[in-house]
Amino acid sequence: MWLYLLIFSILSQQSVFGQFGDFEQEYGYVTVRQGAHMFYWLFYTTADVPNYTDRPLIVWLQGGPGGSSTGIGNFEILGPMDLSLQERNYTWVKNFNVLFVDNPVGTGFSYVDELQFLTTTNDQIALDFVELMRGFYADNPMFEGVDLYIYGQSYGGKMAVDMALRMHEAEEAGTIRSNLRGIAMGNAWISPVDATLTWGPLLLAAGLVNQEGYEAIQASAREAERLFNEGQYVASTNQWAATQSVVFRHTTNVDFYNILTKMPTNLPDSRSDLELSRDMLIHNKPYSTPVDDRNEYNLQYLMNNLVKPALEIPDHVSWGSQSNAVFAYQNGDFMKPVTEGIEKLLNETNIIVTKYNGNLDLICDTPGQILWVDRLKWPGAEAYRNATRQPIWEDGKLEGYYKAHGNFRFFWINVAGHSVPRDNPAGSNAFLRDMTSFG
Repeated sequence: MWLYLLIFSILSQQSVFGQFGDFEQEYGYVTVRQGAHMFYWLFYTTADVPNYTDRPLIVWLQGGPGGSSTGIGNFEILGPMDLSLQERNYTWVKNFNVLFVDNPVGTGFSYVDELQFLTTTNDQIALDFVELMRGFYADNPMFEGVDLYIYGQSYGGKMAVDMALRMHEAEEAGTIRSNLRGIAMGNAWISPVDATLTWGPLLLAAGLVNQEGYEAIQASAREAERLFNEGQYVASTNQWAATQSVVFRHTTNVDFYNILTKMPTNLPDSRSDLELSRDMLIHNKPYSTPVDDRNEYNLQYLMNNLVKPALEIPDHVSWGSQSNAVFAYQNGDFMKPVTEGIEKLLNETNIIVTKYNGNLDLICDTPGQILWVDRLKWPGAEAYRNATRQPIWEDGKLEGYYKAHGNFRFFWINVAGHSVPRDNPAGSNAFLRDMTSFG
């Protein structure tokens, strides 16, 4: 890492450093609306192919809302370099062109001139994304017509559904020359009420709470459901956050992103229930601690002190400074499901719809995903339910299971929590190959 910094310093002084690291890349801003500016960062594939465009383009979306794809998705999960600025051996860039997008506007290096330009609904996020992709293709016309796949984690999976609908609509109208082939929803916030109502049963089955704890969690979760059913969406969001705190109390702070681990014993802290839940989702981890490993960067420092000058980000933009506001502006939409959008994709398009889940996740737990999947109304619903679940073998190791029919598939991934590509790269290869034929 220190050699990397020396090279960075020398090249910066010579004013010839136009990228971050040695990987071929492209980056830029697209003004998606008046006052709303979205940032993207593309890494070209390192696959041995005659042209970059011989491999698909994958868009990676982070959760939150307010989590940065260019920061978290890139350096913490699947980009070409990790937080030590060392090459990641399982990076998706080995097989694909990967486009990290800071969305919604206000996330990461994306920004709005005034907070009133932030989005408040999933559909608004989707419309901004279409404009972002129009700008991306204008800057990078060689990718027009190249197979496009959208992979979203957590809230990113929710965003991907409406993005696919709006992208398909634009393709049909001939207003964008993309070739969207599929979307993947990883441990996604698709039906929030279903997820919240299954926390208690999962924790009880795993032996992490007793009957008293289970009943307390369920009572709080059912109150979130009641508020949602009454149309009190912001109140339901607040009650969802309160339910998380009930879980903390009765499990001695189980890690919501991996039920086999614990959070620090000083949580919950002085933050409110909603603030704690917000910070968990934005930062893709249940808590923030100083980085003890002297060879690993703090992400906030890395993005604002090394990446920002290298990519010539405007001086007035601070990575992540508007993320809390992004989350707050989505409060009324946060608990709303996007299952109708998934049904529309299955009923009206040929777009591949993939759901994958790490079985150790709690916040977007697998039992909650299965509930909404089994309720989907589409022509292949019965055939999917009756399909045989197949094992996923990678190098002689059972990495999970999958079930598929038509253009819908579900992947259960073993030994993985909320961030499957990071927790189980081998298992991730299965759903990548299934959708793209590469991986």
